[in-house]
Amino acid sequence: MEQSQVIPGELPDPSIIEVDGIYYAAGTSGDWAPIYPIYKSTDLKNWELVGHVFQKAPDWTMSSFWAPELYYKDGTFYCYYTARAKDGISKIGVATTKDISKGFEDKGVIIEWGNEAIDAFVFEDKGTPYITWKAYGLEPSKPVTLLGSKLSNDGLSLVGKEFVTITADDNEFEGNMIEGQCIVERGGYLYMIYSGNGCCGPQCNYQVGVARAKSMEGPWEKAPNNPLIIGNNSWKCPGHGTVIHTRDKWYYLYHAYNTKGFPTLGRAAVLSEMYWDESSGWPYFKVEEETSDKDRLVENRTDNFDQTSLNKFWRKNLLATDFEAELVNGELKLMETNPDPKNKTGAILCIIPDDSDFEFSVRVTNINQALKGLIFYTTKDKSLGLGVKNRKLLLWRVVDGKYEEIASVALKNTGNVWLKAKVTNSRKIDFSYRTADEKWKSFNTMEGDNLIWWSSGMKVGIQIKKDGVSGDAEGRFDDFSIKY
Repeated sequence: MEQSQVIPGELPDPSIIEVDGIYYAAGTSGDWAPIYPIYKSTDLKNWELVGHVFQKAPDWTMSSFWAPELYYKDGTFYCYYTARAKDGISKIGVATTKDISKGFEDKGVIIEWGNEAIDAFVFEDKGTPYITWKAYGLEPSKPVTLLGSKLSNDGLSLVGKEFVTITADDNEFEGNMIEGQCIVERGGYLYMIYSGNGCCGPQCNYQVGVARAKSMEGPWEKAPNNPLIIGNNSWKCPGHGTVIHTRDKWYYLYHAYNTKGFPTLGRAAVLSEMYWDESSGWPYFKVEEETSDKDRLVENRTDNFDQTSLNKFWRKNLLATDFEAELVNGELKLMETNPDPKNKTGAILCIIPDDSDFEFSVRVTNINQALKGLIFYTTKDKSLGLGVKNRKLLLWRVVDGKYEEIASVALKNTGNVWLKAKVTNSRKIDFSYRTADEKWKSFNTMEGDNLIWWSSGMKVGIQIKKDGVSGDAEGRFDDFSIKY
């Protein structure tokens, strides 16, 4: 197969490097923490989550953690990353570590450029390090441009004046949007593989192109046969990745939406081999409908909360309300600590679903006035949940920031309540429940049509919402599972 998913779940904008025979990959985490998951592999096919770039957001940042670009030099790992600063403008920061499994130390902002600087890529040309980035994406008066600059030898600051590499062309596949570039060298040329058009959401039309030059400062020439990869009936809107040359072969790790469940689920990391036309010197791919593996990678997960710390697969949303999580006597105790009146969803702890058809469940072990249970979550303004509040079971949702109670039923036995949701094609959701010594009861069926967002996919997990009258803010959970 010429196009296959290699890392489960959601991982947009993947970056890949090879160090001493081990491949490391990282990708966008958006508004979720820990920030920028890091995976490792020895064969490009089997990957293991080994850690994250940051456990907490760097002091200068606020949200929108995109496009971490890994780089390695002289025993030091670098991560050049995009984040929204506290002034609301996206900038590029840099962080370093000697041990990639133990996280990175932030070194602050390296590029601040007008209304936006995103999507860094670092390349060393003839011994001189360079960095490239996307500029003018939010300035209608200028065409989107990929800029470049020399880097200091320590990789922590720019040197000299910036220069233009390529500019978006309205008349080409790019649609006045280019980004997600990487650079490789072959046969005396530098090749920039980049992405164009709309990256994300229901109307996306992302595609992959290439340009080449004899030196970083150009001139750069776009390939006559662009685009190189387009969407098909298995994977839509491919792009924004990194090319790696290893063991006499070239591979491109990039993201795409699986068409099953699109666009509710997020973009996944897929791998394609890259080939070379020896007569023209241009690269090409063999990605076609018949050479694309449409199947997703899936892994069933359970959590009985009997460890000393939370499993690595759990995610916290940086824009949701704060909470305290504690593992106590084989249960998870979750408490919303600082409720936000504008957040009708509450505090959440989520995981990334691997596929569009799945079933997940959890047991609520305590009864109080707080609303607590399972949740489907995209943003604090787009959520859907089944929960227990006092002695009542509630099905609820938040649509554009407005809370709505859909159905409820009184519970007879309230010591333990098991909640379950069966999902079909990421849209149809069948809810059921049971209490002690009872069989599962069907409760309601809904369409999750409020769970689509342009930038990231739906998550599922556990929710707690503090009661404003009683002050109850604690939920206790056990027996979490998700099965495909």
